[in-house]
Amino acid sequence: MDWTKTYRKAVTFSYDDGNEQDIRLVEMLNRYGLKCTFNLNSGLDGRSGDWQYKGAWVHRMHLPDCTELYKGHEIAVHGSRHLCLTELSREEMRTEIRSDAAELARIFGTTPVGMAYAYGAYNADVIEEIAAAGLQYARTTHSTHHFDVPQNLLEFKATCHHDDEILFDLAKQFLSENSDAPQIFYIWGHSYEFDGNHNWDRFERLCEMLAGKPDVFYGTNREILL
Repeated sequence: MDWTKTYRKAVTFSYDDGNEQDIRLVEMLNRYGLKCTFNLNSGLDGRSGDWQYKGAWVHRMHLPDCTELYKGHEIAVHGSRHLCLTELSREEMRTEIRSDAAELARIFGTTPVGMAYAYGAYNADVIEEIAAAGLQYARTTHSTHHFDVPQNLLEFKATCHHDDEILFDLAKQFLSENSDAPQIFYIWGHSYEFDGNHNWDRFERLCEMLAGKPDVFYGTNREILL
């Protein structure tokens, strides 16, 4: 589907790691008709141990139990064990990327076409390995604070993180803009951050602002970028 033939604006979300807080996140996204790409680590899969983020407990889910949870959204690569790719040998890097893609395809029945860089770390060697693995897009952790369609999909930047201080200013700007060029509002984060920062209401407010607009296409990263 080429959404730009019908729409001039698109909204998409990207969330990492596959933690239990995704259950609440998916429920909220579904309620508002929004779409997300979930970047998952199949080699950890509930076995990495609980930890805390600002006092909130974080636990990874057992991914084979999550096929219904993520239904209607996209599954993408985040590295099998969430390792920093730039610190690995080429062989280790290749295994970290390809084993994750293969296992996610086995679990969810769809071959991943994109990813998010663990820790936001990448370099020329990483990009080369990603392209060789057949992945077509890869998200960094940098923000653009604009809505331009990314030109380099293997190191593209989001509009902003959900805790960005100008998030709602950007949302208002996005909704009010009347550009002839396609515009993408791309938001990313980790669902456990809402527990740690006690701000699920912030995300719901954003959903309320963005949802249900007749001139906006709501899609996964794959649907919007490819």
